[in-house]
Amino acid sequence: MKEAATEVRTKTKTSSCGVSVDGTWQRRGHNSLNGCVSAISIDTGKVLDLEPMSLYCRYCDKKKNNDDHVCSNHVGSSASMETVGAYRIFDRSKQCKRLKYTKYYGDGDSNGFNAVKDIYGPDSVEKLECIGHVQKGVGSRLRNLKKKQKGLGGKGKLTDKLIDKLQNYYGIAIRSNIGNLQNMQSAVIAAFYHCRSGKKQTNA
Repeated sequence: MKEAATEVRTKTKTSSCGVSVDGTWQRRGHNSLNGCVSAISIDTGKVLDLEPMSLYCRYCDKKKNNDDHVCSNHVGSSASMETVGAYRIFDRSKQCKRLKYTKYYGDGDSNGFNAVKDIYGPDSVEKLECIGHVQKGVGSRLRNLKKKQKGLGGKGKLTDKLIDKLQNYYGIAIRSNIGNLQNMQSAVIAAFYHCRSGKKQTNA
């Protein structure tokens, strides 16, 4: 990861860069004992830093008198792992990576960003929405809606295949119209009707 940081400095000719921050857990539902937070360079797509998070260790529990073994590094809820991990990664960026992560690309959750937005000084980090996170969120919300509302899923309705298709077209609509909100909105609506019709569009 040190080489990845060097590559960013060489490519951007500066010590400031943007990173995509995301957390993952061993189990779904934010009730996992173990998780990990990553910071990935927007410029190179390479991992710049990782912060493994653990609430519990079976080895520590069995060997209570072993003071040399320390692996539980988080106190709090599983959901807060991403916030704490993001802070640790940003806090050591200047010393360990010789970089300042001045652009925070993340999902709609602002907890992680709020923890680091002033880490290099007041409002020194800018929050930007990661298209991949937004695209993934569309699929997650549609699947949750299908579970909650009976009769919405099934053949000819909101199937997993259709959700994947909607999610994919949604991402294409956003990426193809960055900087033009009106065209982006039109493309998203057009993608919805295209998927709904089930017919292939042909060029006139």
